Amino acid sequence: MEADDQNPKRMTQTLTLSDFPDRLSPMVVKELRQGMRTRAFAIVMLTLHLVLVLLTLLGGGGGNSEIAHAWFDGIVTLVLCIILPLRGFSAVADEIRAGTLDMLALTRLSPWRIVFGKWLSIAAQSLLIALSILPYVVARYVHGGLDLFGEMLALGGKTLAGLVLAAFIVALSTQRNFWLRLLVVGLPMLMGGCGMMSYMMMSRVGGMSPGTRLSISGSFSAFTADGVTGVLLVLAYAVWAVFYFLSLAATRIAPAASLLSVPKRLVHLAALAVACVIGWSQGNAMAAGGLIGFIMLDVLTEPVNTVPSVYAAFYRRGLPGRLGMWLLAPGWVTGFLFTVLLTAGTAALAFSTGGPELAMLVFITACGTWMVAALVQLLPRARQGADLFPAFLLWWVVLSVLLSWLGGLLVMQSTMTSTTPWFTCALPQMVPLGHAIAQAADKAAFLRMATLAALVWPLVLLVPAAFAWRRAREARREARMMTRPGGTEA
Repeated sequence: MEADDQNPKRMTQTLTLSDFPDRLSPMVVKELRQGMRTRAFAIVMLTLHLVLVLLTLLGGGGGNSEIAHAWFDGIVTLVLCIILPLRGFSAVADEIRAGTLDMLALTRLSPWRIVFGKWLSIAAQSLLIALSILPYVVARYVHGGLDLFGEMLALGGKTLAGLVLAAFIVALSTQRNFWLRLLVVGLPMLMGGCGMMSYMMMSRVGGMSPGTRLSISGSFSAFTADGVTGVLLVLAYAVWAVFYFLSLAATRIAPAASLLSVPKRLVHLAALAVACVIGWSQGNAMAAGGLIGFIMLDVLTEPVNTVPSVYAAFYRRGLPGRLGMWLLAPGWVTGFLFTVLLTAGTAALAFSTGGPELAMLVFITACGTWMVAALVQLLPRARQGADLFPAFLLWWVVLSVLLSWLGGLLVMQSTMTSTTPWFTCALPQMVPLGHAIAQAADKAAFLRMATLAALVWPLVLLVPAAFAWRRAREARREARMMTRPGGTEA
C-alpha cells in the first residue's frame, strides 16, 4: 500500500479525471463562466420565473386568461429576443478596447472560433432559459386549454429568432464606435416600441381583447404535416443567417493574410443557389433577392488586400485558381464582381418567373447598394484603406430612411393628382415605391428609364475598383514569383 502511495505514476493515474469543460472550446468555457456568474443573468432568470409564476396563476383563474397569456408571450419574447441577445452588445468591442484580442490571436483560436464561442455562450444561456419555460407552457395547456403544439412552436420560434439576433449583435460588436452600435440597435427598437404602443392603443379603441391582439402563439397552431417543409426552410435560413453574421464578425477581426473570404463566399453562393431553386419551383424570386442585399453588405465592405501570400494561394492552383481569384479573393473589388455575378443569376431567375419587369426591379435594387458602395469609395478614408463597414452602414441607413421619407411625401402628391412620379426614377431606393403607384400605361417606360438611371452607379463604382485593383498589383506580382519554381515563400 505504501509503495502505491509513493509511486507518482500510480497517483497520477488515480487522480486523472475527465474534465467536461476541456472538451469545449476555451472561448465557450470562458464566456459561459463569466456570463452565468454575473448578477444580470441571475436577476433575469429569477425575475422571469417570478413573473411567469404569477401570470400562470392568473391565466389559470379564467377571468383574465387572455390578458395573462398576452403578457406571458410578451415577456418571453422580451427576454429571448431582446435582453439575452443584447448581452453580446460589447462582446468583441471589449476585447478590442482591452487589447486582449491581439493576445487571443497568438493562440490557436481562429477568428471564427472566437466569435463563434461568444455567440455559443449566449445561445447556451438562451436555450437554458427556454427549457426552463417549458413547465409553464405545459401548465398553460393543462389549465388554459391552449394548443400545446402551437405553444411549443411559438417558443421554438422565439428562441430561434433570439439566436439569430444574438449573432447579429455579436457581429455588430466588432464595431468600435459605441454611438453607431447604439444607433443601429436603438433605432429599430424605438420604432418597434412606438409601433407596438400604437398597436395597443388601436386595439383598445377598436374594443377587441388585448390577448387577441398581442398573442402570437395562435399563428403557429395552424402548422400541420404540410408545414414541415416550411419549418425546415425557416431553420435552414436561420442557420445561414447565424453563419452570415458570425462570418462577417470573423472577417472584421481576422488578420490580413486570412483566406476566410473563400469559404464564406462559397457558402453564400450555395445558399443563394438553394434560394433560387426554391424560388424557381414556387415561381417567386423575392427570397433570393433578399439574400443578395445581405451578401453585398458583407463583401463590399472588405478592405483591399495587399498581402502576397493571399494571392499566392490562388496562383498555386493554376488556371482555376486564377479565375477564382477574381471572385473569391479578399477585398471589396472581387466582392463587387461577385455581387455582379449573383445579381445576374437572380435577375435571370426573376425573368423566368416574373418577366422582364421583375428582373429590372432586382437589378435596380442591387444598384441601390452599389450606389452606397460608390459613395463610400469617394471618401478619402476609403482610399487610405480604412474600415469601410461603419461608413457603408451609416450611408445605407441614412439614405434608406431619408429617401424613403422624402419619396413617400412626394409620392403622396403624385397619388392625389393621379400622375406617375417620374422623379423617383433618379435614385434606385425610390424606384419600387414609384413603380407601385405608377399608372398602368407608364409602368414599362418607368422601369426602362429607372434601369438606365440605375446603371450609372455600377459604372461609377467600376472606376475606384480599377484603381484599387491596380494598388494591389505589386502584391500579385510577388505572389506569382513565390509560386514559380525556385521562388521563396513569404
